[in-house]
Amino acid sequence: MRKLGGIVIITFSLLLGMGCAIAFQDDIIIANIMLWIISVPLFISGQIIRTSKSEFKHRGKRWVSIYIFFFFILPLLIYLYSYYSDLKENKFVDEQFLIYEPASGILGDLSLGVFILLIFLFAGRFLNPGLKRKGLLNVIIIGTVIFSIGFNYLMFSDYRGIHEEKGLISSNWKGEKHIISYEEIESVYLEPYVHYAKLSNASDETRFVWKVTFQTMTQKDEVVYHFPMMSESNLEQTIGIKEIAMENNLHFVIEEMSGETLKWFDTDLELEGLDKERYYELFQVIVGKNND
Repeated sequence: MRKLGGIVIITFSLLLGMGCAIAFQDDIIIANIMLWIISVPLFISGQIIRTSKSEFKHRGKRWVSIYIFFFFILPLLIYLYSYYSDLKENKFVDEQFLIYEPASGILGDLSLGVFILLIFLFAGRFLNPGLKRKGLLNVIIIGTVIFSIGFNYLMFSDYRGIHEEKGLISSNWKGEKHIISYEEIESVYLEPYVHYAKLSNASDETRFVWKVTFQTMTQKDEVVYHFPMMSESNLEQTIGIKEIAMENNLHFVIEEMSGETLKWFDTDLELEGLDKERYYELFQVIVGKNND
C-alpha cells in the first residue's frame, strides 16, 4: 500500500512537471514556482514513500537529476532558443515579409547546431550523475554556454527573407543588408523532387520536397529557398512567391514532375489532408496524366 501511494504521488508530480514544462513558453515565472515549490518536492516525497530514506540517499540523486533535466533544463533551453528567435524576428520582420529565415547562410545555421550540442551536453551531465570526470564536462558545458551567448549576440543581425515589395533581403552578421529588387530578377524556377531517406539517419524519411530558385538578370546571383516538407504553410508561401512573380512580370518556370515524384506528392497531400485541386494547380499537374 505504501509503495502504491508513492507511485501515485510520483505520477502526479510527473504530470505536474510536464504541465510546468509546457507552461515555460507562456509564463516561465509561474512555471518555475509550480515546478520547484510543488512538483519537485512531491517527486522526492513519492520516491521516499515508494522506497525508503536510505535507498533514496543512495539512488535519489540520479532520479532527481533525470527529473530536473526533462522538466527544467530541457524546457529552459527550448524557451531561451525560442525567445531569442522571436526577439530576432520581431526586430527585423514586418507583415510584408512573405518568407523569413533566421540565417542567411551556413554560419548562421551554427546557432541551431550549438543549441543541439548544449542539449546533448546537459543530457550527458544530468542523465548520468555518476559519470566520472564531471568537472571536465562541467567546464565544457560552461564554455559552450559562453560561446553560444557570444555567437548568438554576434549573429543577431544575420537573416534573410522575401519581402513583398522590396525583393530578396539578406543581412549578414555585421548588419550589412543586401537587397535584390524584383527588377533585377529575370526568372523564378520551381523544382519539385523526392528526398530519399538516408539509411544512416533513422529519423529521416522519404518525402516530397521542392525548391524555388531566383535567377538575376546578370546571372551572377542565384538565391535558393528550400521547402523540406509538405505543409499547408510551405505550399501557401510558394503560391505567394508565384503571385509575386506574376505581379512583377517575372518568368515563372515549373519543372514537370516525374511519375515517382507525383506519387509522393499525392501521398503527402493525402497524409496532410490538403486540397489536391489547389496544389495541383500550383505545380501544374494535369489530372489523370500518367507520368512514367
